[in-house]
Amino acid sequence: MTSVVRTALGSEFEKLHPKVQWRFGLASGDHRCQLGVGVMEEMRHSTLIPPPVLWLGGKRGLFPGGRGTDVPFTIENYAYVDAVGRETMAFIRRFAFAGSPQGMNSVMVTPARTPGADFALDYLGFSSDMIVQTTCSVDSAGGLVLESGAPRVLGIRIPQLASALTSAREWWDEDEQKHRVQIDVTSPLLGTLFHYHGWFTAEQHECAPADIPAGAHPSKLVERE
Repeated sequence: MTSVVRTALGSEFEKLHPKVQWRFGLASGDHRCQLGVGVMEEMRHSTLIPPPVLWLGGKRGLFPGGRGTDVPFTIENYAYVDAVGRETMAFIRRFAFAGSPQGMNSVMVTPARTPGADFALDYLGFSSDMIVQTTCSVDSAGGLVLESGAPRVLGIRIPQLASALTSAREWWDEDEQKHRVQIDVTSPLLGTLFHYHGWFTAEQHECAPADIPAGAHPSKLVERE
């Protein structure tokens, strides 16, 4: 099968930098995974976010609730076909905040009900509590830009004015020979809620379907589209 991002981009996929193609061309039939290590040079969030929201987001794996600079992190990517037949790419991220490690999981799938769709679906959190529709595009440097609209939480769509919108960019730094990433989560009412940027390196390894860890699958399979 074709990778989730390649399907969403169509012919535009070839405009990605080869290193970014390598990252997001991973498909279930490859029987491989990617394991990366890096540093988030800055992780911050707005003081307007209530502490209980930060705690819940961190506990559910929706977003890291900590702040810091030069935070070590790992990222693991696995591609597989889920139980309802959708091509899937899982992202498992772990952030080593001092004294309080945190995780952030997401599962990106090719929509089954919209053949030929130019977007992907992202299920966020350890239990897929939140779903967002993510459009993919290529920037002038061959980087991948992912933009997510208003989320649905437990199947309920949140009005855009009251929700957060996410813009993520991943690109290859030729000078440093590293993958770079920047993520901004903004609210029309509250401004920037989260900002992360950093770098990582990654290696690809053989990975049979039976070797994919349980954590790469949501604890609860959600078919909502």
